[in-house]
Amino acid sequence: MALPILNVTPGSGATINTLPNAPAVIADSISVALATDTVLPLPTGAAADGTDATGVVQLAGGIGIRGWLSGIFSKVSTAANQATQITSLAAILAAIQATDTAIAITNRSGYINGAVSAAAVQSIGTQGWAPGDTLTMPSGAGVGAPAVLNVQSTQLAAVPTIAAAGSGGTNGAVTLTGTTGTGTKFTLAGTISGGVLTAIGSISVAGNYTVNPTNLAAEPVTGGGLTGATVNIKMAILALGVTTPGVYTAPVTNPLAPAATSGSGVGATVNLTSFTPLSTQVAALNASRQYLAIRNESTAQNIGFSLSGAAAFGAVGTSTLLSNFNGYDWSGNRVPSNALTAIGQVAFQQFTAWEG
Repeated sequence: MALPILNVTPGSGATINTLPNAPAVIADSISVALATDTVLPLPTGAAADGTDATGVVQLAGGIGIRGWLSGIFSKVSTAANQATQITSLAAILAAIQATDTAIAITNRSGYINGAVSAAAVQSIGTQGWAPGDTLTMPSGAGVGAPAVLNVQSTQLAAVPTIAAAGSGGTNGAVTLTGTTGTGTKFTLAGTISGGVLTAIGSISVAGNYTVNPTNLAAEPVTGGGLTGATVNIKMAILALGVTTPGVYTAPVTNPLAPAATSGSGVGATVNLTSFTPLSTQVAALNASRQYLAIRNESTAQNIGFSLSGAAAFGAVGTSTLLSNFNGYDWSGNRVPSNALTAIGQVAFQQFTAWEG
């Protein structure tokens, strides 16, 4: 087939585009013949600037730019995927409130409540403690109900003093051992001179008593051949147990001094070292509720939310919010009027709930 020819009058100019994919050419003074119907390739490197994200894979069937764009569209156009992309429920509810000023949004930020499961002695106290004594922890901010601890075992609080020097001892250094009470007996480093106990230098073993020595003012001791020697001792806390776990609505600041005790012990402080998570009410029954949103503020642990108010974490009927600020919101006719309870994996996980 003969190619088309255009004769151009000098000085007039003409635009030539003879085939669907041929480039337009301006001819001014010569006859021009074009013969191409080939689509020009994209320049090397087109749409390839920047750096690929790590771990990102194109969806099955996708090729090139169109494949990537169609994949992105499929990800953002479904309700399920949109729900997982919630980043700020507070912003969502602020927008709701802005369009409906009759709705009052209440912020219910808080923590998964905790119950004390273990405690340790920070300061052993100076005197008067006995196994079985109880220590009631203080009330105050973040305390729904204070824990009650119990003294499980005791030890010497300080170097004893000599109550009776005894007689018949062998002069020189002596190891003195307590004789009454239940548990590991205390031992002391002392000195005998002139056959009697003249000094107590230090505590070698403080003891571990589940029942205190019988007479703290005159505990008989043996060692070095002494007879009739006694010492005046004071007992301090060694180990604690939990009588009543209490309810704590926020983390505590250790150490704590007991608000009350059942015995005559003084001077001890304790650390509440471990807590068990408790089911925590986020919102009460509210038949007029129109909007409800919740978010897990933890960066490490999941939180379960139960509409029954009774389900354990991970049980049927519990909605799990993942860590790193995962959240969900209900609105319209999907809003439950139920009381909403949060169940954490650990005590004092932080959450935020908005209700309107």
